[in-house]
Amino acid sequence: MKEKIHIKNIRELSVTRGESNDMRKKINCITIDHADVYNQFSSAVYFDAIISILVLSGKADIYINYKSYPISNNTLLILSSAHLFHFYECSKDFKCICLFVSRDFINEMDSTDMIYQRIKYGVRLYNTPIMFLNENNKNIALKRINAINEAIDNTGHFYYKEVILNNLFAFYLDLSNIIEHNSPASRGEGNPTRYESIIKSFIELLAANYREEHKVDFYASQLNLSAHYLTLIVKRVTGQSVSDFIFEMLYSESRTLLTHSKLSIQEISSVLNFSDQSSFGKFFKRKAGISPADFRKKR
Repeated sequence: MKEKIHIKNIRELSVTRGESNDMRKKINCITIDHADVYNQFSSAVYFDAIISILVLSGKADIYINYKSYPISNNTLLILSSAHLFHFYECSKDFKCICLFVSRDFINEMDSTDMIYQRIKYGVRLYNTPIMFLNENNKNIALKRINAINEAIDNTGHFYYKEVILNNLFAFYLDLSNIIEHNSPASRGEGNPTRYESIIKSFIELLAANYREEHKVDFYASQLNLSAHYLTLIVKRVTGQSVSDFIFEMLYSESRTLLTHSKLSIQEISSVLNFSDQSSFGKFFKRKAGISPADFRKKR
């Protein structure tokens, strides 16, 4: 009989670090030991989240997309919603700290550069979701995750969500730095795979053109690919489509302009190459749940 595959979200996690609050339904940090592994993560599961798992002690074996990986102290795993995983062996002294970030919360990060970084490393982390850290990098990652967890508990902070987002942003920047220093290119090893080359080219095109070009066909034609094939690659690597990323960049930039610029809503719609202010308003309301004017008033 084929094993049942579960799809879970952050709300289904048992909180074992910090205080339970509504924010932990969107972003959560938990510590998992030997018993927790078998109680929560012993059957195949997809999580609708980006998961960072830092092993603190002991050893375990984990299946990720039907491939077995041994993990131990100082191992860092980065899993997307496209990774099917479960633990199947675990030592009694096994312990890890896990950061779960929902896609909705990731989308609240205002920086388009953060989206750029996430796509940039997505293909590498999808194919090789495990990194072995030296003691210094382990301590950096652990410090950042602990800071996020403390920020989630600090519900009385006047800028509560902003503090969490800033700590999360710092964690991902440090993660990007670790990945960059451990990439084959930085060590003078090998050449990028075809997927890595395509994703790299797509990122560069997206960063340069997302304000003016909103259609998948443009990016596919520039890469001499079909729109279907480009979408397939990006979807397989990140769990999102090319259109998702184009709209995510536009939404992030529109929030930045509404918050930090003096441009009128009409001018913003023009800068972002919408056909008119009404089209921009409909796009923004679908993403934010409120109009651009109401969003600006709340800031």
